Amino acid sequence: MNEDQLLKAATSAVYESISKSMSNDYNGPIKIAVNAVLSRHLSKIESIVESAFIGLVNSDGFKESIHSALQDKLARSLVAKMGGELESKVNELKANPETRARITIAIAECIKSI
Repeated sequence: MNEDQLLKAATSAVYESISKSMSNDYNGPIKIAVNAVLSRHLSKIESIVESAFIGLVNSDGFKESIHSALQDKLARSLVAKMGGELESKVNELKANPETRARITIAIAECIKSI
């Protein structure tokens, strides 16, 4: 193992150790040290997160995404609630011979125009 590989392995091991120690309940020395550093810099981290959050919320892309997602959810919800009623109407129309004849003629005309 050369020096570069050793350095990469050590870096990877430290990163993995920190990740594992932060995700389990064991209060080892690395977790305690990382938590101490985090707590000393908590206000700065909060400031960075708040700035990023405010920037995101105020961006046009975020507003458009939220608007689009709400419209989609609302439309799906309304269709789901009206689904039974729509299905009932479609079945009613399909049962009516006059309506079926009109639909058949309309489809035939569409096919002819292609």
